[in-house]
Amino acid sequence: MTRAAKKTRAPSTARGLATRERLLAAAQEVFAEGSYHEASVSAICRRAGVALGTFYQYFADKEAIFSELVARASMALQVELTRALHAEGDLRAQLDRILTTFFAFIRHHRASYRIFREVEFINKRMHHRFYDGLIALLREFLAEHRRRGQVRALDPEVAALALIGVAYFLTLRWLILGPGEVPESARHTAVEFLMSGIDTGRPLASSPQHLGGAPSFSEVTPPSPATRGALSRQRLLQAARACFSRKGFYATSIAEITRRAGVSLGAFYLYFSSKTEILDELVRDLNAQLRRNARAAIAGLTDRREIEREGFRAFFRFIRQNREAYRIVREAEFVSPSVARWYFERLAHGYVRGLQEGMRRGEIRPLDAEALAYCLMGIGHFVGLRWVVWSKRSSLPKRVLQHVMDLILHGLKAHSPREEGSPS
Repeated sequence: MTRAAKKTRAPSTARGLATRERLLAAAQEVFAEGSYHEASVSAICRRAGVALGTFYQYFADKEAIFSELVARASMALQVELTRALHAEGDLRAQLDRILTTFFAFIRHHRASYRIFREVEFINKRMHHRFYDGLIALLREFLAEHRRRGQVRALDPEVAALALIGVAYFLTLRWLILGPGEVPESARHTAVEFLMSGIDTGRPLASSPQHLGGAPSFSEVTPPSPATRGALSRQRLLQAARACFSRKGFYATSIAEITRRAGVSLGAFYLYFSSKTEILDELVRDLNAQLRRNARAAIAGLTDRREIEREGFRAFFRFIRQNREAYRIVREAEFVSPSVARWYFERLAHGYVRGLQEGMRRGEIRPLDAEALAYCLMGIGHFVGLRWVVWSKRSSLPKRVLQHVMDLILHGLKAHSPREEGSPS
């Protein structure tokens, strides 16, 4: 019988309870310092100062203690958000309280949240269960404000995912990939955006002929010129992309990549110094593909509101065509934070310029452009995960895109006591 198959027991004494809690605290530190895959039960036991056998009295294996830490973090966040949602206040005050609560929780529980974000690649069922619970909580909140006539007739799941995306990506920008606090101006921009959207109400500017149409990018960008060495490098990139997409970074070996590419193990090191370096290259390539895809989709458009609509449509199409490869970007947040930071900053840089130009022309409301860019990226990310990546649909439902754009343009706030308008 393996250790994992043996039954564990709940501590029956104060000493046993303290030992179990010490193991959990040690595991949280070890997981937060690296990753789940880099951590070991032995390292946890050394940190806790307990024997290896003692660990298996309370936990079946590494995944069991990791899962308990995730469950605790999930429950603690939901408790905090539930408390915030039940406080008195109008829609604006409660949206601000939701974001403030979320940011404060992450700031004070960075290690717990670092662990939770990785659960997507360890235990998908637990990951989806958490988001299902969070969506249900926010749907109930939005339904209550709808009954009060404060929220417009929007798909409640789209609206809940928009709230999650805004909170997550502002956290990603300022608390995870960039150390520090979420600026007050960014939080105020998020609340203002969620309340009223970006549309100024100005008539749409007539654009020249829309030349949009997104090419399909399902492979690594081909090299030029196609020398023998460049072709070998390209085969390695394509093989790594296939392996990482299917199995993940940690479960893939360099030997697997070279076998799939049809090159020798030694040839790998002519082009890449490590497995992390080839991951970084794939992330940069996906970034270039996504930006090129967006440029093709919005060619000929001049009004920022039309650009947003076609840009979102192109993004959802891109992740549908690259559903498995999109995992590489998300896993890079843990494997190679520097390239993950570059990925999002590179996307945001051009986005901010476009938003500022739209504000200058009076097409969209004057808000903090960087904060707004991350809010919009967060909505696209979570809507894409929910309806494209997790559900494996062939395409995003048209109804969902309509409600996403209605929320982005006009926000949540009802403009009459009982607004029942349908998405534009």
